[in-house]
Amino acid sequence: MLVVEGFNGYRVEIPEDRYYLPGPELWIQTQKDSKELVFGLTQAGVILAGEVVSVEYFVEEGQIVSSGDAIAFAVTNKVKFIETPLAGRILNVNRAVIDNPGLFQEDPYGRAWIFSLRLSGSINLPDRFSDPVSYHQELLRSEACGNPKGLKGGASPTCRTIYSGIRSQKEGSETPGGNR
Repeated sequence: MLVVEGFNGYRVEIPEDRYYLPGPELWIQTQKDSKELVFGLTQAGVILAGEVVSVEYFVEEGQIVSSGDAIAFAVTNKVKFIETPLAGRILNVNRAVIDNPGLFQEDPYGRAWIFSLRLSGSINLPDRFSDPVSYHQELLRSEACGNPKGLKGGASPTCRTIYSGIRSQKEGSETPGGNR
C-alpha cells in the first residue's frame, strides 16, 4: 500500500493491485480475466469532491456503453458525473452505495465500487491508465499536497487568497473594539 500524507489534511492510501485514472479520479481493477473490470472513485477523488450524499445510476446491468458515457452521478459538494473510460457491457452496478453513500468515505477501494464492465475489445491497461507508483507521484505533485493541514481554500491559489483574506479579517475583528 502506497501512502500520501497531508493530502488536503488527510492520509490517502493507494492500493497497489489496480490502475488509476487521474482527473476523474477513478480506480480500475481487473477481475477473473483481463476483460472484466471493476471501477470506483479513488480516496483522493472522494476527498476532493467532498462527502458523497447520494448516487444515482444512468445505466442498467447488461447495457452496452461507449467510452465517455455517463454511468452515474454522485451528489457531493457539487454534482460529479462518473463516466466510463472504456467501452463494454455493464455487468453490475453497486446498489449498496445508493442506500449507503457513506461507503465512499468508509471503504473507497472495497465496498464502494461503482460498476463492473466486460470490455468489448482488448486493451493494454498500462497504456491507458496510471500504475500505483505513477499515481502516487501525481498526487504528491498535486495542489492538494500543498495543503497538508486541510485549510479551506488551501490548495487553489485563488481560494487561498480569498480565504487568507477572510481569516485576516476575522483575526482583526477579534481585537478589542474590532479595530486593527
